[in-house]
Amino acid sequence: MKFLKLVSISLPLVLLTGCSTGDLVSAAADAAACRAAESTIAAAAQAYEQGLIDSGILDQLNALIGDSVQGVLSSGLAQDLGDLLVALGETDSAQSSKDKVAQLSASIATRCEAVGVTFSN
Repeated sequence: MKFLKLVSISLPLVLLTGCSTGDLVSAAADAAACRAAESTIAAAAQAYEQGLIDSGILDQLNALIGDSVQGVLSSGLAQDLGDLLVALGETDSAQSSKDKVAQLSASIATRCEAVGVTFSN
């Protein structure tokens, strides 16, 4: 239902701005993925920061934002989500790894804001 509402709101914007139907689908997919992944991404980043990340969290993230979902997302968001999965899967707890996870989480939040979804912290 939210997807249809987003499409009905976005369609006039597509016509006015000259965006393609593919852009509309990507924007709608990005918004849906952002809404669905917000709490999971925040929890995973926090767990990683505290050294508590485990395969269960990674499996949950992968199921939520795995390859099948990433195929319909904008390339930037898909890349950031994929990179986040890789970064979370690394066992290195060095500060540089924590910084990478924080950087990717912030980038995802920024991309989500661009499609109207604001992450709460």
